[in-house]
Amino acid sequence: MNPCIILTHNCCELTKRCVQSVKEQSLQVSVLIHDNGSTDGTLDWLRQDQYVSYKATENIGVSAGWNRELEFFFDELDHEHCLVLNNDVVLAPWFYRELLSYDAPFVSGFSVGTMDEMKELPGRVPLAGGPDFSAFLIRRSAWRKIGPFDEKMKFYAQDCDYHIRAAREGVPLLTAHLPFYHERSSTLRLASPEEAEQIHAQANRDREAFKKKWGFEVGSEQYARAVGSLAGSAVPFPGEICESL
Repeated sequence: MNPCIILTHNCCELTKRCVQSVKEQSLQVSVLIHDNGSTDGTLDWLRQDQYVSYKATENIGVSAGWNRELEFFFDELDHEHCLVLNNDVVLAPWFYRELLSYDAPFVSGFSVGTMDEMKELPGRVPLAGGPDFSAFLIRRSAWRKIGPFDEKMKFYAQDCDYHIRAAREGVPLLTAHLPFYHERSSTLRLASPEEAEQIHAQANRDREAFKKKWGFEVGSEQYARAVGSLAGSAVPFPGEICESL
């Protein structure tokens, strides 16, 4: 079985679309949804869908949600790999299969802005740097060497922190030429004004946590050098607030 983790916080219709694209993968997938305190009917829908398993908590954040479920699949169930998705992405039927075909400890696809851009399976090209944490495959070997995501960064910058730590451990975080559709910033865009303000405030705290830990800011020249210390790596585009809050 090929596990898949999807974090959700509201955006129920987008989640339904994401899950449907996972159901249509060309290999068998076991879906586990970690819901971070949805209030829009997401849980009612999940209770009715026998295809997915889910766990519901208050909004513990992206890092903590990823950590809980990766620990479950890697440490409790002893799986070798796991696909991790934002709930506002859509996959082509070959996406999981093709990611899995690469002998890499961590490999992502790359996001595109229209469904048409992922209609055809692209020709195979060498893996590149600049991973996209909206849809990535992580193997147990990478998880155990790099460790869990830093939960002091709740919504933002945990991907950049992970990239630095991976570089220090000599684990390449790579990107395959495999497109997926991503409706960016959906949680923030659809949030109430009050919740959007809370998200922005937490993102600022996350930036400060990153700077306190490393001594420089996300996107700075020092950050680029830290990430570039791993041969063949490229700097990921930093700092869009993660959608699956």
